[in-house]
Amino acid sequence: MSKHLGSCRCGSVAIEATHETHFTGYCHCDDCRRSNGAPIVAFAGFEKDQFEWTNKESLAEWCNGDFSRLFCKVCGSPIAYTDKKLSDITFFYIGFMKDASAFPPENHSYHNEKINWLELCDDLPKFNKTSYDRPE
Repeated sequence: MSKHLGSCRCGSVAIEATHETHFTGYCHCDDCRRSNGAPIVAFAGFEKDQFEWTNKESLAEWCNGDFSRLFCKVCGSPIAYTDKKLSDITFFYIGFMKDASAFPPENHSYHNEKINWLELCDDLPKFNKTSYDRPE
């Protein structure tokens, strides 16, 4: 069984996951871009019983409808997001994880919202909403 660690810049928020991810992917939606300040976001989803918070003294949450964004209120690092429709999964941003290379994305969500100048050369499935939708 693998052990995956994640933490914010200052270490005030940290996790340890002892299972593999539920799934990984890229998200192109406007909300993810704005909450991370990036043209695209990569994430790894863990079921809530597959990781534990080893430190969450500065964990903060901002809700936007069905989505909650988790971040460190000390250093400002984006941590993860949750979706009420998939309430048993927490989607950690790849940049939060210690070994980001262990989480290659498997698909593109909200590909129809992709910034037009962003070019990614891969053959991953592309969805106009989440990966539960049909490919384009």
